[in-house]
Amino acid sequence: MTAGRRERVLLTDHPWPDVELERSIIEGAGYEFVVGPVAAEPADVVEQRVRDCDPVAILTCWAQVSAAAIRIPQKLAIVGRMGVGLDNIAVSEATARGAWVTNVPDYCTSEVSDHAIGLVLAHFRNITRLDAAVKSTGWKPDGAHLERIGDLTVGIIGYGRIGRETARKLSAFGCRVIAFSPSFREADSYAGPADIAAIQAQADVIILHAPLNAKTQSLVDAVFIDRCATEPLLVNVSRGGLVDNAALIDGLNSGKLRGAALDVVEGEPNPPAEVTGRSDVIVTPHVAFISVASLIELRRRACEEAVRVLRGEAPMNPCNTPAPASTALEGGVSSDIRIVEGPDGPIVVKRALAKLKVAADWFSDPARSTTEVAAIETVGELIGEESVPKILWVKPDENAFAMRLVDPRLRNWKTSLLAGQADARTAHRAGVLLGRLHASSAGRDDIRRRFADTTYFEELRIEPFFTRVAAKRSDIGAEIAAVAQAMRDHAGALVHGDYSPKNILADGGELVILDYEVAHWGDPRFDIAFCATHLLLKASRAGADRAAIARSLAAFLDGYGEQGPRALDEHLTRIAGCLVLARIQGASPVDYIGDLDIAALDGLAQRMITAPAADLKIYMEFV
Repeated sequence: MTAGRRERVLLTDHPWPDVELERSIIEGAGYEFVVGPVAAEPADVVEQRVRDCDPVAILTCWAQVSAAAIRIPQKLAIVGRMGVGLDNIAVSEATARGAWVTNVPDYCTSEVSDHAIGLVLAHFRNITRLDAAVKSTGWKPDGAHLERIGDLTVGIIGYGRIGRETARKLSAFGCRVIAFSPSFREADSYAGPADIAAIQAQADVIILHAPLNAKTQSLVDAVFIDRCATEPLLVNVSRGGLVDNAALIDGLNSGKLRGAALDVVEGEPNPPAEVTGRSDVIVTPHVAFISVASLIELRRRACEEAVRVLRGEAPMNPCNTPAPASTALEGGVSSDIRIVEGPDGPIVVKRALAKLKVAADWFSDPARSTTEVAAIETVGELIGEESVPKILWVKPDENAFAMRLVDPRLRNWKTSLLAGQADARTAHRAGVLLGRLHASSAGRDDIRRRFADTTYFEELRIEPFFTRVAAKRSDIGAEIAAVAQAMRDHAGALVHGDYSPKNILADGGELVILDYEVAHWGDPRFDIAFCATHLLLKASRAGADRAAIARSLAAFLDGYGEQGPRALDEHLTRIAGCLVLARIQGASPVDYIGDLDIAALDGLAQRMITAPAADLKIYMEFV
C-alpha cells in the first residue's frame, strides 16, 4: 500500500442508483473506493479524475478511458469494463504499459439474445403498431399484416456467445439461421456458416451482434444496404456505430430495408430523431443487457476481477496480454522514467510530467520532451554519439521518447559519490565533455536559433532555484535576482541545464550524459556551477571523504578549462552560491539534506554570492 493512504480503485460511472455492492467488494479487499457520477463524463474529465485519484484499478461502464487516462496512474494494474465491448477503453495503451484489460463477457447473454428476438417478433408480428392502434382507434384486427416467424431466414453477424444463444432460440421457432464470424467455419446445431455476401443475398432479418472496432465501424453503410437482395429487417443490439445513420435512412426510404429494430443508435444518448421518430423503426433505449439478475452479476464479477488482479492473480476474463511490467527508475523529479521490454531487449521510456514529483507546486509544460530529443541529437553531434543516449523512437503527442538502455557496466556517478567512491577520472572527463559542448556550440547560429526558447529553463531552474529563494531571503534577495539576470545577459552557448552527477553514467573516464529537458541557449557558467554545487554538497555530508571529492572538483574544473570557453570567474561563483542555497532551502532540496550542516552551508552560500572568489576550488576548505 502507498504510504499514508490505501491504494485506490476508481469507478468512472455507474448507470444504476447505488454502488453498495461494488463498495463492499472493493473496500472489503482493503482498497479505497472512489466513485464517479452516474452519467459518463467526457474523456478529459475522466482523465482529471484519474489524475486526482492515482488509482491502481479503473472500473468503467460507458465512460471513455483514454490513452492519456491510462498513462497517468503510477501503478495501474487493471482497467475493467463493466460490460462486454471494449470500444471505450484504449486497450493498446493499457497493454503497452503492462496493465490488464478485462470484461464480463457472458453476464447478459440471455438478456441480449432475448431482446434481439423480441425485436424480431415486435416487427413481424406487428406488436408495437397493433398495440398503438388498439389504444388510438379501437379493436380492428382486419388490417393486420403478420408473418410466420418460422418461415424467416435470419443472418447473424457476430457469432460469439450472444450470437449463438440468439441462434439457439431462433431455431426453436423453426427459423433457418446463417451466421458470419471470422472463426465460424463449420455448422453447429443452430446455424450454418456464411459470409456477409450470402447474408445480404438470403436473409429476411439481419441481426448485428458484432463488436465495434476500427474494422466494423459503419459496417452497415450505403454499399452494404445496396447489396441486400431481400429487403431485410435490420436488428442492432450491439453498438450504434455499426450502422451509418444516413445510409440507414436512405435504405428505409428506398425500400432496400423493410424496417429497423434498434436497441442502440449512433449518437446516443441523443440519437437523431430522423432515425428514432420513423414509423418503420422500433427503438429501445440501449437496455437489451438489463435485468435485475444481469446487473448484479455484472457489478459483482467486474469488482471481483479487479481484486483478483490486484492480489497478483491472473484475471478470469482477460482481453489483452499486457507487456512485461515496467520498472520505474529512481532519481529526478520531472519525468516518469521506466525500463520496459522492447522487441530487441530492454529499453528506457521517458515521459515528461506536467507537475514535478515534489511537495511544492512546481509545474512545467511536458512538451519539453521534444526539446530534450533535439538536444540529445545536437549534443551527440558536438561531443560524440557515444556520450549521449541512443534515441529509438519519439512520440511527441505523448511527450515521450525511448532510448537504448545504457550498458549497465556504467554506474551512476551520484550513487558512486554517495557510496564514497570519488573517481577523479570521471570528474575530469565530465569537465572535458562539458567544455567541449560549450566551446563547439558557441558561435553556432543554427544552434542558438534552435534552442533560443528558455521557457523550460525559466520554469525549472530560474523560478524555483533563484526567484523563489530570492523572495524568501530578503537579506540577499536582490543579489540573487541580479545573478539570475546576469545569466540571461551572458548567453553564448548550448547549456545542458541539469549537468549533475545524477545525470552522468560512468566507468572511470567513460561517460554517458543524460537528461536534457532544460537544454537552452544560455550562460555556460550555469552548467559548471550546477555540477560543482553538487560536489560541494556531497563533500559537506556527514562522514563524506572530503579530500577525495575535493580532488574530483579540481579535476572537473581543470578538465573544463582544457576545452571550455573562459568562464571560471566570480560570476560563476555567485551562481554556485545561489544553487547551494537553492538546494538546501528551495523547492527541490537534495535528498540527503539530513546529512548536511544547513547553517554552515547557508553561510558559505552567502559568502559565495556577496564576496565571490574566482576559484571555486577554495570553497572546499569551508565544507
